[in-house]
Amino acid sequence: MATGTKRAKAKRKRRTKGPSEKIRSLAAISLANKVGYLKLSDLVGQGSKSAEAAIDKMPKRNFKAGDTVYPTSSKGPVACLVRSGRVNIVRTASTGRDFDVKTVEAGTIFGDMPMLGQSMLGARAVAADASKVTYISGGDFEKLATAAPSVAVNLAREIGPRLVDAERRHEQSAFQPVTSRVASLLLKLAGGSKDVSGHTHQEMADKLGVYRETVTNGIAELKQDGLIKVGRKRITLLNVDALRKMETI
Repeated sequence: MATGTKRAKAKRKRRTKGPSEKIRSLAAISLANKVGYLKLSDLVGQGSKSAEAAIDKMPKRNFKAGDTVYPTSSKGPVACLVRSGRVNIVRTASTGRDFDVKTVEAGTIFGDMPMLGQSMLGARAVAADASKVTYISGGDFEKLATAAPSVAVNLAREIGPRLVDAERRHEQSAFQPVTSRVASLLLKLAGGSKDVSGHTHQEMADKLGVYRETVTNGIAELKQDGLIKVGRKRITLLNVDALRKMETI
């Protein structure tokens, strides 16, 4: 009886450990695609004096290396625009270990503001070196869009495709086997051609948020079924129609 109790406690302990270090690293890589992707140039274009004037009126702060840039003490949604310097995006695991997500430079927008399609997803921002950051509230963005109406259109152009891609990825992860997801990724990387080159298994795994071994096994299955040919640093799509059928849910 005592032995059985010890085993039960051991199982409970293992369940409370949470994700492995490798899973946390994969999550950080995935997060890098979702935080800080929006650029000021995407919204205002080049040489928009009205937009620049509106941005110059917004609150800004100077930071030294190591200072916390985000989260802030501000109430409500807020976005951060890096005006100069560099900022590190970091996620802290439950173990206390920090995982580096990415480093963003001048012109990058990040933060928690749904109307801009921005979310930190639990990450924080720390100045990598001397930096200046402008803070944009919801009201500030409305003023910016009023001063430069093209901003709203440009925002829709940037966020729309990402929303469609996010929904597609969600459907794939929920309903498709990994081999089908690998097939879908190969079609995307081929870009209309029949060859995929310049992408390692690890890079493809990072895009899918899975282990490298999982991608390797998926590629082996597709090769065995005669759908692809694997060469030196190149994958040739032999049956595009069959691969497209695989990515259909």
